[in-house]
Amino acid sequence: MQIAPFPASPIVVPRRTFTITEERIDHLKQRVAQLIRPTHESSAEAARPPSSFVAVAALAWVSYVQSKHPSAISADQDVYLYFFFDIRGRRGIVPPVSESYFGTCVTGCLAKGKAGDLLAEDGIATAAAAVQGEVRRALENPLANWDWIALAASTLSLDAALVSISGSTRFPAYEAANFGWGPLGRTELVTMNSAGQVVLVAAKGGGGGVQASVCMNADHMEAFDSHFTSSSLD
Repeated sequence: MQIAPFPASPIVVPRRTFTITEERIDHLKQRVAQLIRPTHESSAEAARPPSSFVAVAALAWVSYVQSKHPSAISADQDVYLYFFFDIRGRRGIVPPVSESYFGTCVTGCLAKGKAGDLLAEDGIATAAAAVQGEVRRALENPLANWDWIALAASTLSLDAALVSISGSTRFPAYEAANFGWGPLGRTELVTMNSAGQVVLVAAKGGGGGVQASVCMNADHMEAFDSHFTSSSLD
């Protein structure tokens, strides 16, 4: 009789959770808008602050590249940020899917940039523009990347060059998961265990804040923490 060995447990990637207040997010959004404006004077859209999701996603992306440079990411390397986009209630879907549809109805978005551009002084604005570009594309053609599973699979080879974001800055995780036992003390995605993975939910207590849980290799976590925290205060 042969007994197959039990698969070895994967290495647990360190996780750290950050809470960004509404005040700091607003400050970050204004900073991004100010950095974008000088190069797009004629664009009213560029002058407007980005959404909370775009701002926080851009900050996480830049902080990730900063923490990995130069040991794992070179300045001339392409870097990517993958995220999901809810397409319920969007135009261009036949038959239409209502806002009340209960189920998965998302598409995949893959923002791309040059590491050196994200490492620059205005790197967060560059990252925000790339994320916003993917949001705009998904709004214009919700079904362009409808096969998001295949798109996600194609990113596996990107390894250190990829940040994957799931969740939403507006998802009320603390209010939605009410089991009658009183207010939740902490909520996290238990399946989160890949370096470069970021999960966003609305912060505990509401008020417009955002909770960002981040998985990073131990060698890079402190650098990520330093940049992510200081940049949201600048």
